[in-house]
Amino acid sequence: MPVSKEAQITNYLNRGIIEANIEFAKTHFSPLSIVKFHYEVDVEDGFFFKDLISYIHSFSDFNSILQQPNDTFIIFLKDCKLHQAKSIVNQLVRKVKSQFGIDITKIGITLLDSEDDYKSLLDRLDKYYIMSKLSSRRKIFYGTKDFDFYESQNDKQVLNKIFKKLSEIKLYNFYQGLPITEVVKIANFADGIIQVSLDPIKIPFYQNEEFTFIQHDLIPVIIKAKIIKAGPARSLMVLGKLEFLDSSPVERSGIRVEPEKEIYASLAKDSKKVTEGSIISLSENSVVLHVKPDNITKLLEKPLWDTELTLQFQIPTQKSFLTVIKTKAYIYSIVNEKIVLNISPNTLIKSKLRNYISLRQGDLIVNLKNVIRRYSN
Repeated sequence: MPVSKEAQITNYLNRGIIEANIEFAKTHFSPLSIVKFHYEVDVEDGFFFKDLISYIHSFSDFNSILQQPNDTFIIFLKDCKLHQAKSIVNQLVRKVKSQFGIDITKIGITLLDSEDDYKSLLDRLDKYYIMSKLSSRRKIFYGTKDFDFYESQNDKQVLNKIFKKLSEIKLYNFYQGLPITEVVKIANFADGIIQVSLDPIKIPFYQNEEFTFIQHDLIPVIIKAKIIKAGPARSLMVLGKLEFLDSSPVERSGIRVEPEKEIYASLAKDSKKVTEGSIISLSENSVVLHVKPDNITKLLEKPLWDTELTLQFQIPTQKSFLTVIKTKAYIYSIVNEKIVLNISPNTLIKSKLRNYISLRQGDLIVNLKNVIRRYSN
Protein backbone atom coordinates (compact mmCIF):
# COMPACT_ATOMS: atom_id res chain seq x y z
CA MET A 1 0.00 0.00 0.00
CA PRO A 2 1.57 3.32 -1.09
CA VAL A 3 2.39 5.82 1.65
CA SER A 4 0.48 9.09 1.36
CA LYS A 5 2.28 12.36 0.85
CA GLU A 6 1.08 13.56 4.29
CA ALA A 7 2.50 10.42 5.96
CA GLN A 8 5.84 10.87 4.20
CA ILE A 9 6.02 14.50 5.31
CA THR A 10 5.19 13.46 8.90
CA ASN A 11 7.93 10.81 8.86
CA TYR A 12 10.55 13.30 7.65
CA LEU A 13 9.30 15.95 10.08
CA ASN A 14 9.54 13.55 13.03
CA ARG A 15 12.98 12.35 12.03
CA GLY A 16 14.21 15.93 11.69
CA ILE A 17 12.94 16.82 15.17
CA ILE A 18 14.44 13.66 16.70
CA GLU A 19 17.84 14.22 15.07
CA ALA A 20 17.78 17.89 16.17
CA ASN A 21 17.16 16.83 19.78
CA ILE A 22 20.01 14.31 19.58
CA GLU A 23 22.38 16.88 18.09
CA PHE A 24 21.46 19.54 20.67
CA ALA A 25 22.00 17.14 23.61
CA LYS A 26 25.38 15.99 22.27
CA THR A 27 26.58 19.51 21.43
CA HIS A 28 25.65 20.86 24.86
CA PHE A 29 26.69 17.69 26.77
CA SER A 30 23.26 17.58 28.38
CA PRO A 31 21.31 14.39 29.24
CA LEU A 32 18.30 13.50 27.10
CA SER A 33 15.73 10.89 28.05
CA ILE A 34 13.15 9.71 25.55
CA VAL A 35 9.81 8.09 26.37
CA LYS A 36 7.50 6.04 24.15
CA PHE A 37 3.92 5.26 25.18
CA HIS A 38 0.72 3.90 23.70
CA TYR A 39 -2.65 5.63 23.65
CA GLU A 40 -5.46 4.56 21.35
CA VAL A 41 -6.97 7.78 20.00
CA ASP A 42 -10.73 7.99 19.59
CA VAL A 43 -11.06 10.48 16.71
CA GLU A 44 -14.76 10.90 17.50
CA ASP A 45 -13.73 12.47 20.80
CA GLY A 46 -10.97 14.66 19.46
CA PHE A 47 -11.34 17.38 22.08
CA PHE A 48 -10.68 14.86 24.89
CA PHE A 49 -7.48 13.80 23.11
CA LYS A 50 -6.54 17.45 22.58
CA ASP A 51 -6.93 18.17 26.31
CA LEU A 52 -4.95 15.05 27.23
CA ILE A 53 -2.02 15.92 24.97
CA SER A 54 -2.13 19.52 26.19
CA TYR A 55 -1.86 18.27 29.79
CA ILE A 56 1.00 15.86 28.98
CA HIS A 57 2.82 18.58 27.05
CA SER A 58 2.62 21.07 29.95
CA PHE A 59 3.47 18.42 32.57
CA SER A 60 6.60 17.45 30.64
CA ASP A 61 7.75 21.09 30.72
CA PHE A 62 6.59 21.70 27.13
CA ASN A 63 9.04 19.26 25.60
CA SER A 64 8.40 17.86 22.12
CA ILE A 65 5.70 15.20 21.66
CA LEU A 66 5.73 13.29 18.38
CA GLN A 67 3.12 10.95 16.92
CA GLN A 68 4.44 7.55 15.84
CA PRO A 69 2.72 4.64 14.03
CA ASN A 70 0.14 2.38 15.72
CA ASP A 71 -1.19 4.90 18.26
CA THR A 72 2.18 5.50 19.88
CA PHE A 73 3.83 8.77 20.91
CA ILE A 74 7.33 9.92 21.84
CA ILE A 75 8.19 12.52 24.48
CA PHE A 76 11.62 14.11 24.82
CA LEU A 77 12.74 15.07 28.33
CA LYS A 78 15.61 17.51 27.89
CA ASP A 79 18.35 17.88 30.49
CA CYS A 80 16.86 14.86 32.24
CA LYS A 81 18.71 11.75 33.40
CA LEU A 82 17.01 8.37 33.42
CA HIS A 83 16.22 8.23 37.15
CA GLN A 84 14.54 11.62 36.96
CA ALA A 85 12.70 10.60 33.78
CA LYS A 86 11.30 7.51 35.52
CA SER A 87 10.04 9.67 38.37
CA ILE A 88 8.43 12.19 35.98
CA VAL A 89 6.70 9.45 33.97
CA ASN A 90 5.42 7.71 37.10
CA GLN A 91 3.97 11.01 38.32
CA LEU A 92 2.48 11.66 34.89
CA VAL A 93 0.76 8.26 34.80
CA ARG A 94 -0.80 8.91 38.22
CA LYS A 95 -1.88 12.44 37.30
CA VAL A 96 -3.45 11.34 34.00
CA LYS A 97 -5.33 8.60 35.84
CA SER A 98 -6.59 11.13 38.37
CA GLN A 99 -7.42 13.93 35.90
CA PHE A 100 -8.71 11.96 32.92
CA GLY A 101 -9.63 8.54 34.33
CA ILE A 102 -7.46 6.62 31.85
CA ASP A 103 -4.51 4.25 32.26
CA ILE A 104 -1.32 4.61 30.24
CA THR A 105 0.18 1.15 30.65
CA LYS A 106 2.60 0.54 27.76
CA ILE A 107 5.71 2.69 28.31
CA GLY A 108 9.40 2.40 27.41
CA ILE A 109 12.18 4.81 28.43
CA THR A 110 15.84 5.12 27.51
CA LEU A 111 18.70 7.61 27.80
CA LEU A 112 20.68 9.04 24.90
CA ASP A 113 24.27 7.76 24.81
CA SER A 114 27.12 9.79 23.33
CA GLU A 115 27.58 7.07 20.67
CA ASP A 116 23.90 6.90 19.72
CA ASP A 117 22.52 7.88 16.34
CA TYR A 118 18.89 8.09 15.24
CA LYS A 119 18.57 4.35 14.59
CA SER A 120 20.35 3.02 17.68
CA LEU A 121 18.41 5.33 20.02
CA LEU A 122 15.00 4.45 18.56
CA ASP A 123 15.82 0.74 18.33
CA ARG A 124 16.66 0.67 22.04
CA LEU A 125 13.55 2.69 22.90
CA ASP A 126 11.39 0.31 20.83
CA LYS A 127 12.94 -2.65 22.64
CA TYR A 128 11.77 -1.37 26.04
CA TYR A 129 8.40 -0.26 24.70
CA ILE A 130 7.74 -3.73 23.23
CA MET A 131 8.78 -5.35 26.52
CA SER A 132 6.20 -3.19 28.29
CA LYS A 133 3.59 -3.95 25.64
CA LEU A 134 4.09 -7.71 26.00
CA SER A 135 4.23 -7.67 29.79
CA SER A 136 1.21 -8.99 31.67
CA ARG A 137 1.85 -6.38 34.37
CA ARG A 138 1.31 -2.63 34.16
CA LYS A 139 4.98 -1.87 34.09
CA ILE A 140 7.40 0.68 32.70
CA PHE A 141 10.48 -0.86 31.07
CA TYR A 142 13.71 1.10 30.77
CA GLY A 143 17.45 0.84 30.21
CA THR A 144 20.60 2.52 28.92
CA LYS A 145 23.16 1.54 26.30
CA ASP A 146 25.54 0.38 29.03
CA PHE A 147 23.14 -1.42 31.31
CA ASP A 148 20.08 -3.56 30.61
CA PHE A 149 18.49 -4.23 34.00
CA TYR A 150 16.54 -7.18 32.64
CA GLU A 151 19.63 -8.97 31.30
CA SER A 152 22.74 -7.65 33.03
CA GLN A 153 21.92 -7.06 36.69
CA ASN A 154 24.12 -9.91 37.92
CA ASP A 155 26.91 -9.35 35.43
CA LYS A 156 29.91 -8.02 37.39
CA GLN A 157 31.86 -7.48 34.17
CA VAL A 158 29.20 -5.04 32.98
CA LEU A 159 29.32 -3.19 36.31
CA ASN A 160 33.10 -3.03 36.18
CA LYS A 161 32.94 -1.47 32.72
CA ILE A 162 30.35 1.09 33.84
CA PHE A 163 32.23 2.08 37.00
CA LYS A 164 35.40 2.59 34.97
CA LYS A 165 33.49 4.75 32.50
CA LEU A 166 31.92 6.84 35.28
CA SER A 167 33.21 6.36 38.84
CA GLU A 168 30.93 8.91 40.48
CA ILE A 169 27.88 7.63 42.39
CA LYS A 170 25.31 9.15 44.75
CA LEU A 171 24.63 7.52 48.11
CA TYR A 172 21.17 7.76 49.71
CA ASN A 173 20.16 7.07 53.29
CA PHE A 174 17.10 8.17 55.24
CA TYR A 175 16.73 9.74 58.66
CA GLN A 176 13.07 9.40 59.73
CA GLY A 177 12.07 9.74 56.08
CA LEU A 178 14.41 12.65 55.35
CA PRO A 179 16.78 11.78 52.46
CA ILE A 180 20.50 12.16 53.22
CA THR A 181 22.55 12.21 50.01
CA GLU A 182 26.23 12.35 49.20
CA VAL A 183 28.17 12.20 45.93
CA VAL A 184 31.26 9.99 46.21
CA LYS A 185 33.80 8.33 43.92
CA ILE A 186 34.39 4.60 43.63
CA ALA A 187 37.96 3.86 44.69
CA ASN A 188 37.81 0.19 43.70
CA PHE A 189 35.37 -2.47 42.45
CA ALA A 190 36.17 -6.19 42.41
CA ASP A 191 34.19 -9.40 42.93
CA GLY A 192 30.99 -7.51 43.66
CA ILE A 193 32.62 -5.38 46.39
CA ILE A 194 32.67 -1.57 46.12
CA GLN A 195 35.06 0.70 47.99
CA VAL A 196 34.19 4.40 48.14
CA SER A 197 36.08 7.39 49.53
CA LEU A 198 34.19 9.36 52.19
CA ASP A 199 34.50 12.56 54.16
CA PRO A 200 35.95 11.35 57.52
CA ILE A 201 33.39 13.44 59.42
CA LYS A 202 30.56 11.35 57.95
CA ILE A 203 32.09 7.94 58.68
CA PRO A 204 30.40 7.67 62.14
CA PHE A 205 26.97 8.14 60.54
CA TYR A 206 27.50 5.21 58.17
CA GLN A 207 28.88 3.07 60.99
CA ASN A 208 25.38 3.14 62.46
CA GLU A 209 23.65 2.20 59.19
CA GLU A 210 23.17 -1.35 57.87
CA PHE A 211 22.89 -0.46 54.18
CA THR A 212 22.87 2.40 51.70
CA PHE A 213 21.22 3.04 48.33
CA ILE A 214 23.35 3.77 45.25
CA GLN A 215 22.30 5.83 42.25
CA HIS A 216 24.45 5.80 39.09
CA ASP A 217 23.70 7.84 35.98
CA LEU A 218 24.33 4.93 33.61
CA ILE A 219 22.43 2.31 35.63
CA PRO A 220 18.65 2.75 35.34
CA VAL A 221 17.82 1.15 38.70
CA ILE A 222 18.77 1.85 42.29
CA ILE A 223 21.28 -0.52 43.93
CA LYS A 224 20.86 -1.45 47.58
CA ALA A 225 24.23 -2.25 49.16
CA LYS A 226 25.11 -3.68 52.56
CA ILE A 227 27.64 -1.58 54.50
CA ILE A 228 30.35 -4.13 55.30
CA LYS A 229 32.80 -1.70 56.83
CA ALA A 230 33.15 2.04 57.37
CA GLY A 231 36.59 2.88 58.74
CA PRO A 232 37.90 6.34 59.63
CA ALA A 233 41.54 5.32 59.24
CA ARG A 234 41.59 5.58 55.45
CA SER A 235 38.18 7.30 55.03
CA LEU A 236 36.92 4.30 53.08
CA MET A 237 33.60 2.49 53.16
CA VAL A 238 33.21 -1.06 51.84
CA LEU A 239 29.90 -2.09 50.27
CA GLY A 240 28.71 -5.53 49.19
CA LYS A 241 25.72 -7.82 48.63
CA LEU A 242 24.49 -5.59 45.83
CA GLU A 243 20.75 -5.84 45.21
CA PHE A 244 19.16 -4.23 42.16
CA LEU A 245 15.79 -2.66 42.94
CA ASP A 246 13.09 -2.11 40.33
CA SER A 247 11.53 0.42 42.71
CA SER A 248 12.94 2.09 45.80
CA PRO A 249 12.34 4.92 48.27
CA VAL A 250 15.03 6.92 46.46
CA GLU A 251 12.76 7.45 43.45
CA ARG A 252 9.74 8.66 45.36
CA SER A 253 8.47 11.98 44.12
CA GLY A 254 8.85 14.76 46.67
CA ILE A 255 10.20 14.81 50.20
CA ARG A 256 8.67 12.24 52.55
CA VAL A 257 8.69 12.68 56.33
CA GLU A 258 7.59 10.65 59.33
CA PRO A 259 5.31 12.32 61.91
CA GLU A 260 6.83 13.20 65.26
CA LYS A 261 3.62 12.17 67.07
CA GLU A 262 0.99 9.66 65.99
CA ILE A 263 -1.47 10.94 63.40
CA TYR A 264 -4.69 9.02 62.86
CA ALA A 265 -6.34 9.02 59.44
CA SER A 266 -9.60 7.71 58.02
CA LEU A 267 -10.29 6.48 54.51
CA ALA A 268 -13.84 6.73 53.15
CA LYS A 269 -15.82 5.98 50.01
CA ASP A 270 -18.94 8.06 49.32
CA SER A 271 -18.84 9.38 52.92
CA LYS A 272 -18.80 5.82 54.35
CA LYS A 273 -15.66 4.86 56.28
CA VAL A 274 -13.63 2.11 54.63
CA THR A 275 -10.79 1.82 57.13
CA GLU A 276 -8.59 3.81 59.49
CA GLY A 277 -5.02 3.75 60.66
CA SER A 278 -2.00 5.78 61.71
CA ILE A 279 0.26 7.61 59.28
CA ILE A 280 3.74 6.10 58.91
CA SER A 281 5.02 8.71 56.44
CA LEU A 282 3.69 11.29 54.02
CA SER A 283 4.62 13.57 51.15
CA GLU A 284 2.54 16.00 49.14
CA ASN A 285 1.73 13.17 46.69
CA SER A 286 1.35 10.09 48.87
CA VAL A 287 0.59 8.78 52.35
CA VAL A 288 1.54 5.45 53.95
CA LEU A 289 -0.89 4.10 56.57
CA HIS A 290 -0.39 1.41 59.18
CA VAL A 291 -3.67 -0.50 59.47
CA LYS A 292 -4.71 -3.31 61.83
CA PRO A 293 -4.53 -6.79 60.26
CA ASP A 294 -8.31 -7.36 60.59
CA ASN A 295 -8.99 -4.17 58.64
CA ILE A 296 -6.49 -5.18 55.96
CA THR A 297 -8.25 -8.54 55.60
CA LYS A 298 -11.64 -6.85 55.18
CA LEU A 299 -10.21 -4.45 52.63
CA LEU A 300 -8.66 -7.27 50.58
CA GLU A 301 -12.00 -9.09 50.52
CA LYS A 302 -13.49 -6.13 48.65
CA PRO A 303 -10.51 -4.42 47.02
CA LEU A 304 -10.92 -0.82 45.91
CA TRP A 305 -8.21 -0.52 43.27
CA ASP A 306 -8.74 2.42 40.89
CA THR A 307 -11.52 3.74 43.15
CA GLU A 308 -11.61 7.36 44.27
CA LEU A 309 -11.53 7.53 48.06
CA THR A 310 -11.40 10.37 50.59
CA LEU A 311 -8.53 10.56 53.06
CA GLN A 312 -8.89 12.76 56.14
CA PHE A 313 -6.54 13.56 59.03
CA GLN A 314 -5.15 16.49 61.03
CA ILE A 315 -1.62 17.87 61.10
CA PRO A 316 -0.01 20.51 63.36
CA THR A 317 0.76 24.00 62.08
CA GLN A 318 3.67 26.31 62.88
CA LYS A 319 1.69 27.78 65.79
CA SER A 320 0.93 24.28 67.16
CA PHE A 321 -2.72 24.40 66.10
CA LEU A 322 -4.29 21.49 64.20
CA THR A 323 -5.48 21.87 60.62
CA VAL A 324 -7.67 19.42 58.69
CA ILE A 325 -6.38 17.63 55.59
CA LYS A 326 -9.07 16.19 53.33
CA THR A 327 -8.12 14.97 49.87
CA LYS A 328 -8.85 12.48 47.09
CA ALA A 329 -6.86 9.27 47.41
CA TYR A 330 -6.27 6.06 45.47
CA ILE A 331 -4.84 2.80 46.79
CA TYR A 332 -1.46 2.20 45.16
CA SER A 333 -0.44 -0.94 47.05
CA ILE A 334 -1.13 -3.02 50.16
CA VAL A 335 1.88 -4.71 51.76
CA ASN A 336 1.40 -6.59 55.03
CA GLU A 337 -0.16 -4.00 57.36
CA LYS A 338 0.72 -1.00 55.20
CA ILE A 339 -1.49 0.80 52.68
CA VAL A 340 0.27 3.12 50.24
CA LEU A 341 -2.04 5.85 48.93
CA ASN A 342 -1.53 8.24 46.04
CA ILE A 343 -3.25 11.52 46.89
CA SER A 344 -4.45 14.43 44.72
CA PRO A 345 -4.68 17.45 47.04
CA ASN A 346 -6.06 20.78 45.85
CA THR A 347 -3.90 23.91 46.03
CA LEU A 348 -4.89 24.79 49.62
CA ILE A 349 -4.34 21.27 50.97
CA LYS A 350 -1.03 20.96 49.10
CA SER A 351 0.11 24.22 50.71
CA LYS A 352 -0.77 22.87 54.18
CA LEU A 353 1.15 19.65 53.48
CA ARG A 354 4.20 21.56 52.24
CA ASN A 355 4.22 23.72 55.36
CA TYR A 356 4.03 20.65 57.60
CA ILE A 357 6.77 18.85 55.65
CA SER A 358 8.95 21.97 55.88
CA LEU A 359 8.43 22.09 59.66
CA ARG A 360 9.36 18.42 60.04
CA GLN A 361 12.41 18.89 57.81
CA GLY A 362 13.64 21.70 60.03
CA ASP A 363 13.19 19.61 63.19
CA LEU A 364 14.83 16.57 61.62
CA ILE A 365 17.85 18.53 60.40
CA VAL A 366 18.43 19.87 63.94
CA ASN A 367 18.06 16.34 65.36
CA LEU A 368 20.38 14.89 62.73
CA LYS A 369 23.09 17.44 63.52
CA ASN A 370 22.87 16.45 67.19
CA VAL A 371 23.08 12.75 66.27
CA ILE A 372 26.17 13.29 64.09
CA ARG A 373 27.75 15.37 66.86
CA ARG A 374 27.22 12.49 69.29
CA TYR A 375 28.69 10.02 66.77
CA SER A 376 31.78 12.20 66.36
CA ASN A 377 32.50 12.53 70.10
